[in-house]
Amino acid sequence: MKAQWKGKRVLVLGAARSGIAAATYLSGVDAVVTMNAGTEPSSEERTKIEQLGIKSVFGDHPLDLLDDTDVIVKNPGIPYHIPLLQAAMERDIPIYTEVELAYMATDASFVGITGSNGKTTTTTLVHELLQGGDRPVHVAGNIGFPAIEVAGRAMPDDIIVIELSSFQLMGVETFHPKAAALLNLSEAHLDYHGDFDSYADAKANLFRNMTPSDRVVVKGADLEVMKRVPDTLQASTFGYDAGDAYVQDGWITVHGDKVLPVADLALGGAHNVENVLAALLLIEPFNIPRDHIEHVLRTFGGVAHRTENVGHVLGRRVYNDSKATNNVATEAALAGFDSPIVWLCGGLERGADLSSLVPAMSRVKAVIAYGETAERFKTLGESQGLPAFAVETLEEAVPLAFEQSAEEDVILLSPACASWDQYKTFEERGTHFVDLVRSIEEAKR
Repeated sequence: MKAQWKGKRVLVLGAARSGIAAATYLSGVDAVVTMNAGTEPSSEERTKIEQLGIKSVFGDHPLDLLDDTDVIVKNPGIPYHIPLLQAAMERDIPIYTEVELAYMATDASFVGITGSNGKTTTTTLVHELLQGGDRPVHVAGNIGFPAIEVAGRAMPDDIIVIELSSFQLMGVETFHPKAAALLNLSEAHLDYHGDFDSYADAKANLFRNMTPSDRVVVKGADLEVMKRVPDTLQASTFGYDAGDAYVQDGWITVHGDKVLPVADLALGGAHNVENVLAALLLIEPFNIPRDHIEHVLRTFGGVAHRTENVGHVLGRRVYNDSKATNNVATEAALAGFDSPIVWLCGGLERGADLSSLVPAMSRVKAVIAYGETAERFKTLGESQGLPAFAVETLEEAVPLAFEQSAEEDVILLSPACASWDQYKTFEERGTHFVDLVRSIEEAKR
């Protein structure tokens, strides 16, 4: 595998973490590497690139770079319509993303997970579940380390669980996971793909090289997903109400076998129940011991900032969904609970139409909004006859959420907005929320 790169002239497009990881690997297998980025890298990135001793061109994408290029490995976020890539396609120069490079770098088995929502939680859960088996397991992609870093050190018997975006899957040529899931499809990244079908078809590239002996997992009730399963493949389906994995009489059930009561799951929300169902179908071919599966499902509380279970605090069930920076993510979170919800929302004003949130608000008992969009979310709550409050900051919002809630209610931070009006990142926002909750808990002890 490594020998195929010796002497190849490879243009690495993009100087961020994945680009540097790709250049590092390729340099190590004796490729002739040039790195190109349209912007200047940070001083830290530049130091790492200089240490590789490779040619680099920053600030522009000159077309003459193609004169000395056999293959391009591009950052997934760089669109194909830039002139350099258009010219490369006219010359039939292969264009890979880092995922394709990683697949070519190892004989390890891949478990691939994509979807519009839930892929990070599902990827992390699958990784935790597979650790109960007898094969070493790694996690890669949009979560954890760049895929090529992981693949470069993986052994043939290892398993790599990889979260995949539509951007990454557009560059798939030979990538062949042994198990793969397309969790769901909803409109996203249309500025990159142009229209929904192009976006959905990019996601479906996950299946293009799979065979009937592989495990294909899809949500049976999602018609857009189902129509993208190749006719040659038999899919395993999941869904809250029906499928090969579903909920029966309050139990997580796989092929008729009751695994665990839903009430015993550490993960909260109906959407996360479906993530659990998908994960159990993905790991089924790997023969993971039942006691390990049950232990993980009882203890895995989710990924930080993605409907993260903060715990029972003063009798309330508190969840941190700071990663929900748009309506679609918040709709999934709101629809995922059976208990009354005190909803904390708001953030950067982008002019989004909030009306699509209304159908998901049936269990909301109070709206507490903060930040630039506070007044708009207050108006939304009032339009549904709910107590609604507009405050400036989370410091004001969190105590108010406890005042407006009762024991066994859900307090849910799911902003439906970016964080940049008051925080540098959604992670910073979520961490601040959890700190505020803990301070209230401490004050009541």
